[in-house]
Amino acid sequence: MVLTVSGLAIAPVKALAVVFRAELSVGPDGVAEDRRLFLITPTGKIVTLRDFPALVSVRPDLDLAAGRIAVGFPDGSVAVGPITPSDRQVAGTFLGKRRAGRVVPGAPAEALLDYLGQPVHLVLAERIGVGWDEGPVTMLGSGSVDLVADAASAGRDLRRFRMTVTVAGTAPFEEDTWVGRRVGIGELVVAVTELLGRCVVITRSPDTGTPDWDGLRALARRRGPNGIILGVVARVVRPGAVRLGDQVAVDVG
Repeated sequence: MVLTVSGLAIAPVKALAVVFRAELSVGPDGVAEDRRLFLITPTGKIVTLRDFPALVSVRPDLDLAAGRIAVGFPDGSVAVGPITPSDRQVAGTFLGKRRAGRVVPGAPAEALLDYLGQPVHLVLAERIGVGWDEGPVTMLGSGSVDLVADAASAGRDLRRFRMTVTVAGTAPFEEDTWVGRRVGIGELVVAVTELLGRCVVITRSPDTGTPDWDGLRALARRRGPNGIILGVVARVVRPGAVRLGDQVAVDVG
């Protein structure tokens, strides 16, 4: 069966809502806008959805070319401001990776502070790739989603999986077999490095952050208690553009 790109998504601000795109430009370290900003507490703790699930209700709109960030909240309000980082540098560690950058003051940062009800800084990462956890590109096959989600509509919402690329036409867990192989996705070529372990984030509503699907148990039923994995991680071999509908080819040169 022909494999094609059926979904493309980024999270411009780590821990906020994912944003779907019709096209992504993927560089050596991933998509420039993906997790390019993050939130950090004054004590150096990186803010995540596991700790603050309600952040998934906040939709970011990042325009790096224009130097602008907007964040939209559930009540319909939107805070907009320039990406003009201060001289203040901050850093924290999450999943063994150092996350560093400069604090971005302004209306979006103030609105996020008010929404969370505790002090946080909005930070522009010092370089592309600081924000991602496992690797610059993640991929998931639609056949895996179909099997794990069964008939539950909640489990079929691709936003909860927060993947860079979703591939249509795969058999269940077919992407597992791509580890150690090169995959062409449109103009992009990646080397698949590992399986992607999952956490409680997939069990929470992409709209509200409240639990609405027992996804970890659903995975365990299909894969066994030690197989809470779904999707794969890849590094970039040849940068390029990826568009919805592009063909996906395994074992490319």
